[in-house]
Amino acid sequence: MATAEEEIRRRLLDIASEPNESLPFNGRVRLARRKKSDPWFIKAAEGFLLCLAIGLLYATYYHFENVHLHVNRFYANLGYKEAQHNLGHSYMHGIGAEKHAETAIYWLKQASDQGHAKAQYNLAISHLRGFNAGLQPGEARKLIEQAAQAGIIEAQKTLETICVQGGCDI
Repeated sequence: MATAEEEIRRRLLDIASEPNESLPFNGRVRLARRKKSDPWFIKAAEGFLLCLAIGLLYATYYHFENVHLHVNRFYANLGYKEAQHNLGHSYMHGIGAEKHAETAIYWLKQASDQGHAKAQYNLAISHLRGFNAGLQPGEARKLIEQAAQAGIIEAQKTLETICVQGGCDI
């Protein structure tokens, strides 16, 4: 009969008297070998990715407005109405980019056409303030009414004050 020490050695050295086909790997389990070190190009790629991640963290922390603008532009070009509204708002107020009313109106119109309530309100107000939004007479009032029906409080107040006096029919 084998002693306990011999049994442990036999198991560790993978010495089996006969293979057992009912077990995975025929009852023989290989011990893990020492891992070879990664080649130089893998280490270089890992270093590059680490530097890239640190650079992106720096950019998002210290230049948030610019990063936010570019991310919104990416999603706005894909057709997301929230990103289109955010981009229009950024251009209208100069957040992350220089003020550019024509570009702001373009993105607000894109979001408004998709039914974004805030964009509808902002587009109508821009038109009422004298920006060339390309709206027909009375269209600003319709946009404000749609925004008010969607629950935008500013639109409801505008309807109650300015539009009642005929200021939305421009």
